[in-house]
Amino acid sequence: MTTATSREDTEALAKGIIEGIHSFVESEVLPLEEQYRKILADERLLFRDDGRLVDEIAEARRNIRRKSAAAGFYAMLAPEEIGGGGLPSSVGVLVLEAIERRYGPGRLLIGWSNAFLTMTLIASFVDGPSHMFLSAGEAVRQQVLPSLLAGEKTICFALTEPDAGSDAWGLKCKARRDGDEWVISGTKQWITNSPYAEHAAVFAVTDPELVAQHKGGITCFLVDAQSPGYQAEKVLPIMGHMGSDCGSISLDEVRVPNERIMGQVDQGFQIGMLGISEGRLSIAAGCVGMAEWALDRSLEYAKQRKTFGVTLSEHQAIQFMLAECAIDIFTAKQTVVRTAELVDAFPTTGRLPVKEISIAKAYSVEGAERVLDRAIQIHGGMGLSNELPFHEGFRIARTLRIPDGTSEIQRRTIARQLLRGDVVF
Repeated sequence: MTTATSREDTEALAKGIIEGIHSFVESEVLPLEEQYRKILADERLLFRDDGRLVDEIAEARRNIRRKSAAAGFYAMLAPEEIGGGGLPSSVGVLVLEAIERRYGPGRLLIGWSNAFLTMTLIASFVDGPSHMFLSAGEAVRQQVLPSLLAGEKTICFALTEPDAGSDAWGLKCKARRDGDEWVISGTKQWITNSPYAEHAAVFAVTDPELVAQHKGGITCFLVDAQSPGYQAEKVLPIMGHMGSDCGSISLDEVRVPNERIMGQVDQGFQIGMLGISEGRLSIAAGCVGMAEWALDRSLEYAKQRKTFGVTLSEHQAIQFMLAECAIDIFTAKQTVVRTAELVDAFPTTGRLPVKEISIAKAYSVEGAERVLDRAIQIHGGMGLSNELPFHEGFRIARTLRIPDGTSEIQRRTIARQLLRGDVVF
C-alpha cells in the first residue's frame, strides 16, 4: 500500500493523482463526450426501449474503463494483495471528491449521471475489484480478477431483494449444496450494474437456522452472468430517468462450483458489510465534491447576476445561503477525511470506525442535497432549467440517501454504537 505519514503527505499524494486523472479526462474522455454530445444530451437517444444504454455509449464507457485501468487509475483503490493500487482511504476520498468537484453531475462518461451510480474512471465494490476480493480463492483470482482489474469486465453486488433491503438478514435467496456445486434460486432487486455485469457477487442463505439467530448462514458466491438459469431481468428506471444502471436478477437453479465461494461458507454477511462500508465512505466523498461543484457555480453566478441594481452577492439572503453551503461542505469534508484516516489506522488500532462511516455517509449525502437545493434557489429560473445540471445533482443526492444503508439505518447504526460504549469522537 502507498502510505502517507501526515495529512500534508496525504494531500500531496492525492494532488499528483488528481492531476493525472484530469490529464487523462482531457485527452481520453472529453473527446468522446464531444463525439457523442447529441446522444448524451437526449435520453430518448441514450437509452434503448428496455432502459439499457445504447451500444455506442455502453462501448464508450467500456473503452474509458479499460484505458483508465491501463493508466493505473481504475483499480487504484483496490488492495495490492489482489493486484490493485492499494491507495489509502485517506487519499482515495480526496480523489473521489476532486472528480465530482471538477466535472460535476450529468457527465455519464465520467461520474454519477442519468441514474448511474458507477464511475468509468474508478472501480468500486459494486462494479469492480475491491477489498471484497481479499476473500476470493485461487480460482476466482486466476479466472475472474485479471479481467476486472483490466476494466474488461465488471461485477454487480447482488445482496438486496424485494423483501430484504436494509434488513439483510431477511434474504430469501437460497443455495443448497449438490456435490462439488451449489444450486442457487431466488430474486435480487435494485442491483447496481446488474444490466451490464459479466459476474455477480450473489448472497444466498445456506443455513436458515444461523440466519434466524443472526449468527451467519449467508454465503457469497461469484456467479457468471452467462450461467444457465441466471437472468438480468430488467432495468429499473429511477427518479424520472428513462433508464439506469440498476436492475433485478432472477436465479433459477443456477449451478456454481464450490471454488466460486467468496470467503467461507455461512460467513458471507461480513463480506457484504465490508463492501457496504466501503461504499458508504466513497459516496460521502463524492457528495462532498458534488456540493463543492454546486457552490463554485453559485458563487460565480451570485457575483455576476444583478437584481434591483446590485449583484446577488450583495443581498444578505443570498449571502446566508452561500454561508450555509460552506458550513455543510466544511463539516462534511472534515468528517469524511477524518473517517478515512481512521479506516487507514484500522490495521494498527483494531478499531473499525463503524460509527464514523455512518456519520460521514448520512451527513455528506444530506448536506449535498441541501447545497444543491440552495444552488437551484440562488440561480432562480436558470437553476430549474435543463441547461444547468443542478437538477441532475439534486436527483443524485436524493437517490444516495437510499443505497448502502438509508439515512435512517445510518442513524440506527450510530445510536447502537453509542449505546455499546463507542463515545470516541
